[in-house]
Amino acid sequence: MRRAEAGAKGRREASRDQREASRDLRSAAAKSAMPSKHARTVAGRGGRRAPNEEPNHAAPSRVHPAWLLTLPLLALLIVMSAPRDPLPSRVEALPKAAAKLMSEGDLLHRGPIVATPFVDGISVVALPGGRLLAAWFGGSREHASDLSISTAQFDGRQWSVPRTVLAPGGDASGSRPWIRGLRDVSLHVDRAGYVHLFVSSPMIYGSNTAAIEHFRSADGGQRFDHYQQLALSPLLNLSHAVRAPAIVLKGGGFLLPIHFDFGAKYGVLLRFDSSGRLLHRERMDGPPHLLQPWAVAHDERLVEFYLRDASIDDPRVWLARLDRSEPTRALLIKNPDASMAAIPSFDGAIWLARNPEGKSRETLVLQRLNALQQPTETLVLEKGREADVFSNPVLVQTDDGRIHLLYTDRFKRFAHRVFRATGL
Repeated sequence: MRRAEAGAKGRREASRDQREASRDLRSAAAKSAMPSKHARTVAGRGGRRAPNEEPNHAAPSRVHPAWLLTLPLLALLIVMSAPRDPLPSRVEALPKAAAKLMSEGDLLHRGPIVATPFVDGISVVALPGGRLLAAWFGGSREHASDLSISTAQFDGRQWSVPRTVLAPGGDASGSRPWIRGLRDVSLHVDRAGYVHLFVSSPMIYGSNTAAIEHFRSADGGQRFDHYQQLALSPLLNLSHAVRAPAIVLKGGGFLLPIHFDFGAKYGVLLRFDSSGRLLHRERMDGPPHLLQPWAVAHDERLVEFYLRDASIDDPRVWLARLDRSEPTRALLIKNPDASMAAIPSFDGAIWLARNPEGKSRETLVLQRLNALQQPTETLVLEKGREADVFSNPVLVQTDDGRIHLLYTDRFKRFAHRVFRATGL
C-alpha cells in the first residue's frame, strides 16, 4: 500500500513538472513574438514591416552631413594638439655680420636676369668661393598657370643666364605631371653638397591650398630630381608653404622653418636628417596670425625666429625662440603683413631687412637692431611711390665676408645690393 501511495505521489510530481515546462515554453514563445524595443520605436515613428520581414533587422544607418565637415576639423585638431617631441637644441652658427656696413656701390644693384614679365619669391644660398645660387618663380602674371621655377648663379661679379628647372607639365628637368602649380621656393645646401629645393605647389591657382614638393640636385643646381612630397597634414596635406632658408643642425641634418596658412596661420619647424628625409614636424608657439618665420642663429644654442604678422589690428614684428626659453612676443616694430629677412651681427645685434610703413611696401630699409630689439641704425634701400612694391627680401653672407641683400623690385626684376664691413 505504501508503495502504491509513493507511486501516485511520483506521478503527481511528474505531471506538475510537465505543466510548468509547458507554461515556460508558452511564455518564451510569447516573448519572442513581441517586437523589439528598436522595432517598436521605428514603428511608432511611422515605419511598417512587411509580413515576412525579420523582426530584429535594424534599418540601414545613414551618415549625417554634418560629419562630413566635422571629421576633417577633428583631424586638424588632433594634428595641432599632438604632443611635441623635443627639437635639437644645438645648431651650426654661421659667420656673423659686422656691426657697421657700407654698400659696395650701384654696380651690383642689378639682380639675376629674368625672362618673364612677372617674378617674385627669390631664395638665395651661399656657395664656396663667394658665389651664390638663386631660385625664384615667374610667369606671365601672378597666379598664372605658366609659373615656373628658374635658377641662376652669381660668380662674385655677375649673374649667369637663368635656366628653367621646373615647369608644370613641361619638359624642364625634374618636372612632374602631378604638380599643378609652382610658387615660393627655399634653397638649402647640405654637407654632402646636395642642393635641396623646396617648392610650394598650390592645388588651385591663387589659393592657399599648397603642398610642399622637395627636389634635390647633385650637380650644383643644374638639374633637380623629385625627392618627396612632404607629408605634413592628414587634411589633404595642404596649406603649408616655404619662404625662409634652413639652418644646419649639430651632428647632421637641418631645420626648415615653414608656415601653415589656411584660416589660422602659424609657424612650423621641420627637422630633416642628413640625407633630407623628414623626421619631425612641430608647430611654433604664438597667436594664429603669424607666418614666414626667419631663423637667426646667434650661437649654437640661441636661435631666434622673426615672424610676419597677418593681423589687421596694429601688426608688428614677432619674436620666438627655438628653445622656448621666452614666450613668443610682439616687438615695438611695425610690420605691414610683409616678409622680412635677418642676419646676426657678432655683437649680439641683428640686421633686419623689412618694410617699415604700417600699410604699404613702397619703402624698404635695412635696420640694425640691438640686443634689446631696438633699431639703432637705418639704411633706406628703396623709397618709391604709393603704388610701388619692394618686397620679399633675403639676406645671406658669403665666405668672403660680404653681405648680399636681394629683393623683388615691383614684381618685374630683382635688386641685388652688396655690403661689407666698414674699414675692410
